[in-house]
Amino acid sequence: MGELTRKDLEILREYADSGNRERYWSYLAHKEHSDGYGLLALGVVRNDNLPGQVANAYAQSQARDQHDRNPALQNRNLTEREWEAFGQTLLHRDLERREHWMEAKRPDLALNLPGRDVQQAHDEAFKRHHLDPNCWTPRVLLEATRKERGEGKAEEVWKEMLNNDVGGTQRAANTLGSAYLAMPFWSATGYVGRLGLYEGSLMAEALPSSDPNVIGSRSSYHMYSEKEQAWYLQVPGSIPLREHNPRIIASLDDARAVRLERAEKATHFHPEDSYRTRLETPKVVMNEPLERDGRETQLAANRPDHANDPVYQQIRGQVASLQAEHGLVLGNNPDGVTARLAVLAKENNLSQVDHVMLGKANGPGGAGQNLFLVQGALDDPAHLRVAISAEQAVQAPAEQSYRQLDALAQRQTQDVESAQQVQREGMRMA
Repeated sequence: MGELTRKDLEILREYADSGNRERYWSYLAHKEHSDGYGLLALGVVRNDNLPGQVANAYAQSQARDQHDRNPALQNRNLTEREWEAFGQTLLHRDLERREHWMEAKRPDLALNLPGRDVQQAHDEAFKRHHLDPNCWTPRVLLEATRKERGEGKAEEVWKEMLNNDVGGTQRAANTLGSAYLAMPFWSATGYVGRLGLYEGSLMAEALPSSDPNVIGSRSSYHMYSEKEQAWYLQVPGSIPLREHNPRIIASLDDARAVRLERAEKATHFHPEDSYRTRLETPKVVMNEPLERDGRETQLAANRPDHANDPVYQQIRGQVASLQAEHGLVLGNNPDGVTARLAVLAKENNLSQVDHVMLGKANGPGGAGQNLFLVQGALDDPAHLRVAISAEQAVQAPAEQSYRQLDALAQRQTQDVESAQQVQREGMRMA
């Protein structure tokens, strides 16, 4: 039977106080015999799997029309920063419930909170931010089950929601059955239908929130050029267009800043936190189209414009060497690291990468380390050097980086064609 200790609570307290959502939920997810809630919460933080994407979209949708359900509340369309603030509040409310069970001498329930406690933590966090508690995806179903079938059945429904067996199909089937057992037919149909609508759209459109330089959806996203310090609107298959709308730029800059802040916090470990490996969030059957995209990503990596690109090849070879030497720091995503570093090199106009170096850590377990790309000899004062945090490089999805490489190549082609056009017009005028 799994349980929390006083030391665990001390570590969680530090993460909650610093607003370190990645480390807080990751620590709980690593605990032996944890019930899976920590992993699901990580999916919400990263927005990198279907359950997390549905939870985020559902909450935003409920907030938009919450005034219709509660006239005391204003309709809200929250920014990434506002949702981040909510997520940090939730850490404290969650920790309070765990401390409650520890004081009650139930360390097992401190680790795996009953569903009512998880709901209470969410209710208090949503109210603190002037949001309808029903923004939490399971709440409507849990409340209906509690009313119609009792607390015990509501707890069973909660445990079923944490079940990711058979790629999440069991959880989906259980949710469907529980909804029709607890709600009137049309209410159950509306609830299940809304979740199904989100799943169907998000599996094809949603992007993780771990990359600060790619914000939007798969069919239309903004990409940030660190070299130009500018945003480009990218629709796959078209030439990137520079964004000039000040309101949109301000919103993108703020979202990017939030993601960078979250990534930076994730590099800071409590000295006694021994869980340093990055956990992958559970994928579900509905994520299979993403897996197909993953295979397309592999094909993209093997296309001449990537695999045969000299800079990409140089980086890939040196990342492989670093992976062998520093596997714990670089994780298990060498393709993603290579692609992200290739984007960094292209954005900074490096014509070659002679060295890929891992900087010194400024915290335990590799926290705060940077990866450096160097063009030229290390002892040459004129060498060029650019850097990125190792954590950011490891977390960058390969697919997003390949899209950025494609967009950068398209923009380079556009620049060349524009220059040639100017030259031709100049010759005609001469």
